[in-house]
Amino acid sequence: MTNPAIVEDILRKAEIVEKDPQRIGVFSTGERIAVALVLDQQDLLDYGTILESVERLGEDWFKAALMAQRMRR
Repeated sequence: MTNPAIVEDILRKAEIVEKDPQRIGVFSTGERIAVALVLDQQDLLDYGTILESVERLGEDWFKAALMAQRMRR
């Protein structure tokens, strides 16, 4: 089960970064990866390849990021 609080947190952070991409630097590595994936902006990933980033994110956060991305459509 995906934690709704994590999904909402990712959505809020994605909105912040969408308005000001420089703000991504204040987030944790996991948050940065999740936001970059939700926004589908590989240039925001600073943690190796996309697959390495997904691996680093972990299953729970990956599922939350995927749900957040789907909610933005």
